[in-house]
Amino acid sequence: MKATYPDLFVFDLDGTLIRLNIDFEAVRRALGLKGRYILESIFKLPEEERRRRLELLKRFEIEYAKRAEPMPYAGYVLDLLGDLGIGRCIVTRNCRESVDIVLERLGFEVDFVVTRDDAKPKPSPEPIKLAIERFGTSPKGTIVVGDYVFDIVAGKRAGARTALLLNERNLKFARMADYVLKSLKDVENLLR
Repeated sequence: MKATYPDLFVFDLDGTLIRLNIDFEAVRRALGLKGRYILESIFKLPEEERRRRLELLKRFEIEYAKRAEPMPYAGYVLDLLGDLGIGRCIVTRNCRESVDIVLERLGFEVDFVVTRDDAKPKPSPEPIKLAIERFGTSPKGTIVVGDYVFDIVAGKRAGARTALLLNERNLKFARMADYVLKSLKDVENLLR
């Protein structure tokens, strides 16, 4: 009997494919924001102020991207999926420029990227739906892999299956995901 693989894997970037190296508190202070979620706080601002703060945020993201380190097995999993002809997409709340830097620096090969510049950011299902549409597959043929509740919620709302990459901060979200991964190497188990 021939194995049936998912058509598409949608990966989060920070904390999933690359180590989470962002000092969110420092970014909040530098941007003069009070809310827990940086993007949501920025989007509440008047248009001119929103643009200014997004430009400042972009500078931080680019600096962090220049120092990004891969998560264990990230390159291996992306290569494996590519060899099997399975789609590989990144959906991130980051800006496009920072993702381009990470991909070039780390040599990650993906089929395409969806950023906050392309669709309303996670937890909205819009970027996941856009990824599914661009790849020409269905939600049932898609697995969303991430390390935060926004990844799981966005994937579920888009109708996709979800996998949570465990870390010390996200155990409370494990019951929400269809699959739980101790490392990215566990993606291999989703292919069986």
